[in-house]
Amino acid sequence: MRSPIFATLVCTLSFFASLSLATPTPLKRADSVAFHDPRARGGALLNRSGGLGEPLNVIISGKSSPEILTKNGFLDYARAVGFSMECFGQHRGDPQPANLGDGNGWRGEREVLRQHFAIPLLGTCLQSLTGGNHFRVYQQDGPEANSGALFLAVSEEKDLANNHQIVPNGYNIGRDLFVNGAVGTKRFLLHTYTTTVEEVRGLLEPGSEGVNHGIAQDGVVKVLTVTRKFSLF
Repeated sequence: MRSPIFATLVCTLSFFASLSLATPTPLKRADSVAFHDPRARGGALLNRSGGLGEPLNVIISGKSSPEILTKNGFLDYARAVGFSMECFGQHRGDPQPANLGDGNGWRGEREVLRQHFAIPLLGTCLQSLTGGNHFRVYQQDGPEANSGALFLAVSEEKDLANNHQIVPNGYNIGRDLFVNGAVGTKRFLLHTYTTTVEEVRGLLEPGSEGVNHGIAQDGVVKVLTVTRKFSLF
């Protein structure tokens, strides 16, 4: 006869497995590439914001584990590297559309995720009040360029009292904070995430021309490849 402790352990593991493994069916992509250059088909590496644009300065490679490129799977990964959904799911501000040259034209972000400061549930509320890192997510999944890659507009912003304006050098700072926190092996629930990075130049023009708030950025896009593995320990 199994002990109550054993039964409790089995139930607990089953519960957490259901949280972590309940990921939608992985994307079916025609293109086995890291990403397609949006500019090749009329797209851009700046979104539309305030009459100008914010740089898409991080790309989650289409060669990552397929689950990473789904909305729920990416949210789990984001939680592993220090980000989560906005405070109680509430979002202020207008969408900032991007054109990834995939045939879908200018589309609003799929989601906005914020730094959670390692505080479950309420950490992103703190970020909304005090400022910190955040990013918008766009997926390249249209009929003309279906890499499945995720393009992120990452930036470090000021607090609510300053209307979440971007801090000086905030695009470079936000990108590097996100990447530095992601590279290596991280864990969330029953999965580990191993992330490698490659710097790509030539996609973004360095400087402040066309960039929202007139904040210069260095033109570097960091491409992350993420491998997810199931792991009990």
